[in-house]
Amino acid sequence: MVRWMALVAGTAMLVGAASAGVVRWGRPPPQSANGREVMLLYVGAEDCAPCRSWLHGAGAAFRSSPEFPRVSYREIESPTVLDLLKDEYWPDDLREYRWRLDRSAGVPLWFIISDHEIVERAFGESQWQSAVLPKLRSLLR
Repeated sequence: MVRWMALVAGTAMLVGAASAGVVRWGRPPPQSANGREVMLLYVGAEDCAPCRSWLHGAGAAFRSSPEFPRVSYREIESPTVLDLLKDEYWPDDLREYRWRLDRSAGVPLWFIISDHEIVERAFGESQWQSAVLPKLRSLLR
């Protein structure tokens, strides 16, 4: 009986913390050295060869880098490029960024969001190295 009550109390505390926005994937949102929350949003498709290349190459390297734990990382990935804008692939909390997609933008695409404002938007594997990674690093200093 005591274990059951402890489990119920612990669950209630976790639910309360999550609804207050304190817990996200088991930890508070990471912040840069200057206290700003930085999110990297990756947008791609399973049928996109450059997306697969980035995910398994530069993306995998980034996910194992010292910078990765310091950002909130989210992915939007649809089965096909043609389905990329469908509601079912965009969680409610990310849909506001979907409407900011430039129709001429390709994938892979990244948004860097700092304190809920888009501070960088880039697409194509070459822009990962030339625009996205340098901007992320500057925000994390």
